[in-house]
This record gives sequence, structure tokens and C-alpha cells, in this order.
Amino acid sequence: MPVYIRKNVNFTPPSIDNFPLEDDEDYITDPDQLLDRLPQPYRMIDKVLSQWYDEVWQIIEKRENERLEESRRIRAPQYECSAQMESQGRACCVCDSVDGRYIFIGQPRGLSAVDVQTQEKVASWEEESVDIHYVKAYLIGVQVYLVVTIDDMGFARLLIFGGDKFYFVKILNEFQKGRGGAHRPIFSNPAHGEGGTKLIISKCEASRNGDYLGAMFENPETAEVWLEVYKLPRDAWLNELESVLTKKEEKSEEDQGTDTQAPTDQEAPTPQNEVEPPPAATQSRKHSLSRGSSRLSVYTNTTNYEESTGGEKHTPKLSPTSVVMKLKPPPSMSGNPASSIHSACQKVDSGEVIGTGVNHILTPNHKDMRKEVFAHLHDNLMEYLPKEEEAEPLEDVNFHFMTAGRLVPTGLEQQSQIEEEDDMKRLPTTIAVWWKGSTHVVHYSLLKQHKDFDVKPDLVWPYLSPVTSSAISDDTSLLAVGFENGNIIIWDRYLGIQRGIVNIMDRVKIVQLTFLDPNICPQNLDDYQPYRTKTSTHLLALCDNGALYIMMSGPGLELDPICITPPVESEDDIFTMVQPIPGMHDLLITVLKSGKVQIRDTLQGTVLCEPVLPKSHELMTPWDPVVAVGAMGQVLFLKGNNKDYGEEEGGDQSESAGALFMYQMKLFPTLDSYMSRRRDKVSQTVHAKIENRIEALMKERIAQQGLRKHRMQERWGNMKEEIWSILQYKDMAEKKADNRPEIHYKRVRNLSQTPGSMGWTPFFRN
Repeated sequence: MPVYIRKNVNFTPPSIDNFPLEDDEDYITDPDQLLDRLPQPYRMIDKVLSQWYDEVWQIIEKRENERLEESRRIRAPQYECSAQMESQGRACCVCDSVDGRYIFIGQPRGLSAVDVQTQEKVASWEEESVDIHYVKAYLIGVQVYLVVTIDDMGFARLLIFGGDKFYFVKILNEFQKGRGGAHRPIFSNPAHGEGGTKLIISKCEASRNGDYLGAMFENPETAEVWLEVYKLPRDAWLNELESVLTKKEEKSEEDQGTDTQAPTDQEAPTPQNEVEPPPAATQSRKHSLSRGSSRLSVYTNTTNYEESTGGEKHTPKLSPTSVVMKLKPPPSMSGNPASSIHSACQKVDSGEVIGTGVNHILTPNHKDMRKEVFAHLHDNLMEYLPKEEEAEPLEDVNFHFMTAGRLVPTGLEQQSQIEEEDDMKRLPTTIAVWWKGSTHVVHYSLLKQHKDFDVKPDLVWPYLSPVTSSAISDDTSLLAVGFENGNIIIWDRYLGIQRGIVNIMDRVKIVQLTFLDPNICPQNLDDYQPYRTKTSTHLLALCDNGALYIMMSGPGLELDPICITPPVESEDDIFTMVQPIPGMHDLLITVLKSGKVQIRDTLQGTVLCEPVLPKSHELMTPWDPVVAVGAMGQVLFLKGNNKDYGEEEGGDQSESAGALFMYQMKLFPTLDSYMSRRRDKVSQTVHAKIENRIEALMKERIAQQGLRKHRMQERWGNMKEEIWSILQYKDMAEKKADNRPEIHYKRVRNLSQTPGSMGWTPFFRN
């Protein structure tokens, strides 16, 4: 007869209600099974192996579920390239012109401009030992562009592209001339001469219309950095180039009228600043000379060139740039080294504006004493405080050139610039600067004259968290600031108010902010006034965890962030590039760290398609991809490297190592609905002048004249109904008066007795 003995005898037996939930294996039928099956050493080994087996099985199940989920997922269609530009295989950087006509390609030994529609080289600028790694173009006139470049040696150059030619302007950190007219680099100490330290430029950006330019200088020896702001004579450059082009046209007409002469053996050399596409023979000769000669620096090449031309200048003399200000990063917080209170108070800010907190009257001893007192009072809690990390040096700067607004101090707002409707005529009046790791956004006026580094800001925005990103709208009316703690603040500079503040996510850093075109954002039009008084737009925010958020910013609207891309789990899925497509801001082009290029819907975040490279190529440097979009979102350019190309085959990088691939985005079937959309231009800044208001009111009045007859008939009908209602009320009042009882009063003989006095009694009729 079997004996049923419970295993877990230490526990209380379950209740009757829980009997059906008991496990059948909780009982054994043989008392000998109470003993362990294995002795102690083997029992522990069996336990470890069982645990390891369970963990491995969980991993297998997880991977199997991921594989099934990936197989069931709807994948975006992939499109191959339309053409391959092998001649541009050594492109180091690519940028598009603002109007989408050209793309500028930075290459070793120069820069070239390519027509987007025909993919043909229009012009090139070549110079030995110049490897362009950064290029940016700005539209400063009608088909006239300011091109800013930075090479691998840290030299920033300014060029102007117009009339299918490049015109060299200057090198920002190399403008001094030595003997023979040769350019000499700027040194940290001019007295040292050739023995000094060359200054390099790591960032160079201009304003939207090319009126101002900012460059970040670095001294490699002393590790000093500063920001220099330049005033560019844009109008003077346009007039000078126009006169040059006019003279060339007149000269060409004269040459066509004269008889053709036989070509001579010696031809005039082509000026360096006006380089046209050379013929094949000349190009091969130049390549052979460059390969046979030693690697010369840009300065030696310039000297030899000017000597070969006899020092004659064939280029137009363009107006020089002027330095507006030089800004140093804010110093670290330290005590006031003054020896007396009087001298300490002299160094304190005057109090006209909120300062950065650097100039104060707290001495180093006072700060040390306060730290000691705090540590003594909270000795039991000091071990739980996070350890103080060493502050990183401020090595990066971000700045925005802004037009006039209502946030600058009185006297610097330029009311005429505020009410200017033409964006090309609105000149920047303020520059907003924030350094990496700093908690302040400082504003400086561009209208003042500054001669030294000690430039005091005109406006300071202090914050509690370090600033990590910022963005400015196209017309500079909106300014967004992102912080390390996940907060975002949007300022309306035109109205001088704060539009809102929102927290995206705790402990998440905002790494990128982008304002989108307001034509993709629904505008809330009021019933009155008949003219628009406000504009809403979308703000795109990218976090360091790979999440992408979008929010609508408008007057009176709450900032409600919407997650269009969730946080990524794999490091390969982190975005390295998120950029709206020019001309079509409802489409985003994103590049992942794994090398995938995707085109997404801006408002939904869904992947619409993936442009793929040939199987023999891969995307060049996915962490810093070479990507450009031309023809206002119609053509996409990607730089790919050959996978089979190795150093043992070619040694140095050659054109066979990679190529520039072109994609006709208008031929992508998934983008047909986006290409056919109508996008009306919507200005972000609304200038509601009194003339515009009166004109809008008159137009509305004239447009409503057609409905006047209908409104008059409706009004007369309403009046008849009102009169009928009044008559009905009058008849009802008369009927009520007739139905009331009659009251007869007794005549009073005594004139002193009046109704209501003593002795007066009324008589009622029965």
C-alpha cells in the first residue's frame, strides 16, 4: 500500500478552496525518494548545469522570437542608384546650393561645382596640397553664392561662385603677406615669425544671407580657443562682380566682331582666382607636374604662381572683410583675488544686465570656509553625494546670427529692421553664443564697435542645466534651446515672449533641434481678424538614446512632444544624421550608424524607402556621411567606398576607391504623393502693419458685398418675427389687465385724508 507523504512539510496545508490549484508533483508515492538522488559534489554540479541550460534556452527563445518578428515586419522598399559619378570618387564633402541648382564638392587639390540636372562640372578651383574637408554655400545674390571651406590643415577659405566661375576672396587665418607677395600664416605671436604657432579654424559659419561670418580659432600649443566675428561686404562684392561680368561680356562681343587671329604659342596664364575647366591635355600636364614635384604647401604654391605671372593680378580686387568682435569662452568659477573690498567692488558687474556670475565679491577663503562648514554640518550625508568630476575645457562653440527682435535692450532693436518684410534686406543685429558645457546663452550686439577681447554681453540667459543644442528658424524669429536634463525652451524673439518649456524625458540629453517649414503645419486662422496674426511650426528634437520627437510650437499652444521614433536598443540603430529634405520638409533623410540610409515621413516617423548602394560599395564614414540633396529634394547624392579596395592594391586613395552615386528621388514610387503635394510659402514672421490691416479689411468688405442682399432679407425676416412677438406680448398684457378685479374707493371729504391714511377705507364691489 503506497504511503503519500508531502514534500514541503514545513508549510501549512492549503485550504479546501485551493485544492484544485495544487500541483500533482507536490506529492511522492515512495518514502525513499525523500533522499537526494546524487551525492553533494555531483548535486551542486547538476544544479549549475541546469541553471546554465535554462539561461541558454531563454537566449535561444529570445533570438527566435526576434527572428520571427523581423520576418513578419513590413520592410521598406529599396531603390538603387540612377547614375554613378566615378570622376567625383575622391569627394571628401558635398553640399548643395540653397536654390538647388548646383552641388559643391570638396576634393583633394581643390573644389568643384556640378550642375544638378546634367551632372556636368561647371567650374573648379584647384590648388596644390589643399584637401577640402568642409564646405558650405550661402546664397548672397541672384545665382551668386558664398562658399566657405575648411581643409585638413585647419585653414578656412572664402570663395564666391558666380557666372560659372570661382573667385577667391581670402584665407581667414592666413592673410598677412611676406616678401614677393606670398601669403604667410597667422601666428599666435607675430614677433616669432616663422617660429610661431599656426592657428587653425575648426568651425566657420556665416549668416543666412552672407552678411556676417563667425570662425572658431584654436591655438594648438596653448590650447586657447576664441570666436571671431567678421562683417562681410556682401553688397560691395555683388557690385564688383557685376562690373567684372559686364566688362567680360563687352570684351567677348568685341572679339566676335574682329577677325579671328592665329593662336600664338605663348598664351596668357589663367588667373588663380578664376579657374575654368581645363582641357584634357592641360589637365594631364598639370597632373604630371604635380606628381613629379614634391609636396609643396599652399603658401609655396601661391608664391610660385604669382612669380610665374610676373606679379600681375587678373582677378577683381574685392572689398576686404572687417573684424567685428573677438569672444573668449567664459572662465571657470573662482574666488575674487582682490585684496580689499573696494577693489573687489570695482570688478563687479555694473548691474545693467544679468551677468554670467564670474565677477563677484566672494574671496577664495570665503568659498573654502563655506565648503568646510557645509561638510561639517552634513558629515553623515557626504558619503552619499556624487563625486565631483573635473570640468571639461570649453572647446566647442555654437552661435546663431539673428535679426532685430524685442528681446534685445532698448536702443539696439532697430525698429525699421523689425518691420522689414523682405528677408534679404533684414540684416543681423545680434549674435547668440553658447559654449559646450556652459549654462548660459549670451547675446552680443553686432552694431557696437569692439576692439579687444573684453566684450561684455548685452543679454544673458542663465539656466540650471548645461546647454547641449540649439536651433533658429529661417527668419530668426524663433529660438529653441535644448539642455542636458531633457528640457526644451522655445523663445519668440519677434514678440519678445517665451512660447513654452517642455521636458522630453528625464536623464536624456537633447543632441539636435531643427525647426521645420511652417507650410507642413496646420495654421489656426481666427474668425477675426481677416489677416493672419500668428504662425505655428513644428520642432524636431533628437535625443542621445536615439528617440526622435516632434512638437508643434505656436502662440497659446502647449508643447506636446510626440515620439515618432522610439529609443533604440542596438548601437547600430543610432542616428548619425537627421536632416529635413530641402524644399520638402515633410520628408526626412536619416543615416544610421550601421550605414543604412532611410527616407522617413516627418510627422509619422515611418520609413518610406531606403536608397541602397551597389553590393560592391558601402557608405563612406557612416558616423559622418557624405550626403547631399539637390534640385529642391529631387536628386540625392551619396558617397560610397569600394569594399574590395585595399591599401595593398593602390596604397594612396585613388578614384577607384569610391564613387559618388546619384538617385532620382522623383522616380521613387513611394514618394509620388509627397512629390505631387502643393506647398505654399508660409512666412514665420507676421508683420501686421496698419496698411496691411486696412487693406485686408477692405478686401473682406468687398468680398462680402455679394451676400448683402441675402443678409438684408434675413434681417427683415428677423425684424418681422420680433415685431410679431412684441404684439403678442402686448395682447397678452391687455387680456390680463381686463381679467383683474375692479376696486372702488370711498370719496374722502377731509382733504387731509388720503388713500392709506387714518380713517380711509376702500369699498369693494361684490
